[in-house]
Amino acid sequence: MASRSTPSAFDDADYPAYTMGRAAEMLGVTPDFLRSLDGAGLVEPERSSGGHRRYSRAQLALAARVRELLDQGHTVLTIAFRVAELELELNAVRERNAELEAGRSRSRS
Repeated sequence: MASRSTPSAFDDADYPAYTMGRAAEMLGVTPDFLRSLDGAGLVEPERSSGGHRRYSRAQLALAARVRELLDQGHTVLTIAFRVAELELELNAVRERNAELEAGRSRSRS
């Protein structure tokens, strides 16, 4: 048994625990919908040794959000564009954070 301080697959939101069928059932969507998200590069599940898609809780949350956006009238293309835009912004923030941390470390020395 894993100790409280050691993360386990049960606690890991990125652990690919759910089959496509179970993921589709949990989200109330079809497996084809999940395949389309994979094809669009929006939700890219892990693959089992047999090649079957496996989804994490984090990926299911993202898929649920994509479903909401589609229901609001957005297209997969506009959603993918916005995800790409946000990834660029996130990378810029991470780079800036690293610069600030490096500056803080130098000032302590």
